[in-house]
Amino acid sequence: MSLNASDPYQIVGWQTTSDDRGSLDILWSCLVTLLLCCWVSTYPNAGSPSDKWYHPLLDKFNLAIITFLGPDFLFGIALGQFASARESVKAFRRDSHLTKGFKWRSIHAFFVDMGCLHLTAPDYSCNDGRSFPINAEQFYYLVKYNHIDFPNVENWDIQARNSVDTLSRIITVFQALWFTIKEVARVKKGYPITTLELTTLSFCFITFAISILWYHKPSITKPQFIATKDSRTVQHIRECAKRTTHPGLSSTYYRTPLEFVGRRRFGIDAHWSYYVNLAHKMRVNFVSRPITRDPWDRVPSDMWICPGPWYAPAAAIVLIVFSSMFLFAWNFTFPTQTEKVMWRICSAYHAAFSIYGGIYYAIEMFRLNRTTKSSTELSPNRSDDRDSQDAESQQTTTERLSANHRRLSRALQRTRAWRNLSENQDPLMEVPLRIIVPITITCFFYVFCRAYIYLEDLITLRAQPAGVYLTVNKFLPFLPGGV
Repeated sequence: MSLNASDPYQIVGWQTTSDDRGSLDILWSCLVTLLLCCWVSTYPNAGSPSDKWYHPLLDKFNLAIITFLGPDFLFGIALGQFASARESVKAFRRDSHLTKGFKWRSIHAFFVDMGCLHLTAPDYSCNDGRSFPINAEQFYYLVKYNHIDFPNVENWDIQARNSVDTLSRIITVFQALWFTIKEVARVKKGYPITTLELTTLSFCFITFAISILWYHKPSITKPQFIATKDSRTVQHIRECAKRTTHPGLSSTYYRTPLEFVGRRRFGIDAHWSYYVNLAHKMRVNFVSRPITRDPWDRVPSDMWICPGPWYAPAAAIVLIVFSSMFLFAWNFTFPTQTEKVMWRICSAYHAAFSIYGGIYYAIEMFRLNRTTKSSTELSPNRSDDRDSQDAESQQTTTERLSANHRRLSRALQRTRAWRNLSENQDPLMEVPLRIIVPITITCFFYVFCRAYIYLEDLITLRAQPAGVYLTVNKFLPFLPGGV
């Protein structure tokens, strides 16, 4: 008997497929859409020249895990990459004489920013495995100050090397759009939906936003190389920078020798890297592969880049809509009252956490954009001098302390070591414990709430109103009548 003839408010169990949709239809439709949103629509950065064949799959899996953990996280990463690419296009548009007649587009900026272009020099040669990636801002710097020749970008063959075909993008966006249309049609007709469908809708919404931001981002796994002009060394470039553009340049670097161009501390990236490094120390590499080479041989796909403040309004709209979507299930029917209360608690906390995170992101973004580059660059020399002075004063003081006080001092030093978990003690990656402790607690509850939402999405199918299984027109959802 068709469910169209039954009481739509009657609670029913697992439903087999009939003239109306069944439980398996709902499950299959949602899982396929989620798979497309988490896997097909994610585009990791290029790997290193020495990567194995399976490393691109690992990088894509890591981005899928980030999307599953929180689609808004991936949105924040994509927003920074989009903003960086746009700034690169504007820079070369202002200095169009640098491009030698070639048009610098967003796809070229994405190509460079994602680590697809490695700089080679006599002292950092690809033959000895010491080439390193440059980003779009560093590429502009090298071209502007005549350290490299502007290349023929058409020879990069980005479209030919791009492993993401247009069809896969169209399929992903079409499936997300079609799923959204069907669910909106159900709501318009007054039919209930499941929490699993609501969760899938939240992924679809973020997928639309990310698809816009990454529209020009290619999917390329192997980098290309560009040589310095007249075989000049990277050390020569650094010395020129110290004489002209960066008079306070230190002899120490932590990622690549050209990080003095544009690199500033973005609090969100520092906090994210802290937990990624913590996971690496625990031998958990589900979010990002560790980088062990000095200098870096690739750009991590989960690196957060600070966008300009003019992106804040649009980003705020996306975040508010996404964070509030789970609250729409406030009065949904749940198998038990306990599950309903738990959903309300978790959805409310999820919304509060996302909005709080967005506010904190905005604070860090405006702070970084407000300060000048010279005032925010941290000189490792000054840091080293300060550390050496601290060490000398601590040594003098410690000699006067009793044995108990020495033990206390060592304990405090070990505690302070938790402020920076980067392998080379990068000073820009240091996070105060007064910030780490509360963020760790709030993140723990966020992960718990996300896990509960996913769990409830599945177990709630055991008892749903019969109206959940009523169908709208499967092919033209906004036409009146069912199938």
